[in-house]
Amino acid sequence: MTITDFVDILLHYHDQHGRTGAAIEVLASRSIAQVLSDPVAGTLFKHATEMFAQPSPLQPPSHDHAVDYGGLIAVDANGSLYDACGAMRTNKRRYLPIVTSEDCGILAVVTHVDILEYFVATFREERRLFDQPIQELGIGTFDEVMTVNTTTSLEDVLKLLCRRNLSSVPVVDKSGRIVSLYNHSDITFLATATDADSVVVNLGSSIEDVIAQRRSDEPLHTCSQCATLQFVFEFFADVKFRRLICLDVDRRPVGIISVRDLLSYFVD
Repeated sequence: MTITDFVDILLHYHDQHGRTGAAIEVLASRSIAQVLSDPVAGTLFKHATEMFAQPSPLQPPSHDHAVDYGGLIAVDANGSLYDACGAMRTNKRRYLPIVTSEDCGILAVVTHVDILEYFVATFREERRLFDQPIQELGIGTFDEVMTVNTTTSLEDVLKLLCRRNLSSVPVVDKSGRIVSLYNHSDITFLATATDADSVVVNLGSSIEDVIAQRRSDEPLHTCSQCATLQFVFEFFADVKFRRLICLDVDRRPVGIISVRDLLSYFVD
C-alpha cells in the first residue's frame, strides 16, 4: 500500500459516505481485505491490486536481470546499474530490492536518490559535459506546471494530485510567488486526529494551515530556470533534494525537476 492508495481510498469514502465524520468511521471500521473486495473502492487500491494480480510463482530472471516474485519487482544482484534504472522506470517504482539469484533473498533496497548519488560522485568533475541549462536539455517539467494557492483546501489539493498523478505541488501566494511545496506524504498528519470529525475538518482546512501544522517539513529547494546541469548536480551533492522548483526572476514556479527526471536523462 502506498500513500497514493491511502489518499484515493480516503477521498472515496469521504465523498461516497456523506462527507462527514461518519464516512471516516466507515473507513476506519474496515480491514484492508474488505476494502480490496469492495467493487469500487478496491479498484482505487492501485498498487496493492497490481501486486495481487501478478502470478505468484517466481519468474526466472530475464535477459535484463529483472525478477518478478508475486508482484515484487526486483533486480538480480548480478545485474547492472542500467538494469536497475530500467526496472524502476518501466515499473514506476521509487524503491527497488536487489536480490540474490539463488534464493531471491533481499540484499538491499535502492532508491532514485541512491543511484543519483553514484552518478554525481562519478561524473561531477566532468564539467564540460554539463554546461547546458537544464531547461534546454529537456530535463524536468516546464510545460503546464501545476500550482495551488495558499487558500486552497486540503481536499482539493489531494484531488488535484490524484487526478494529475502527482506526488507534490508548489504552493504560491496571490501573486503566484512560491511559498512552499506540498507533498502527498504529508497526509500522514491525519493520523494525529483525535476522532473522525477532526479528519473531516482537516480536509476542509486551507493548505496554508495544513503546512503550518504538518509533522515533517520537506525543505523547499529552488533554482533559477537558467541553472545548468552542473549546478543542479552540485546542489544535489550538497542537499540531496528530491524535487527542485525552477523559478523565474519574480520567484514564480516555471518548472519542476525530480530525481527521477535526472536519472531518466542518463538512462535515455
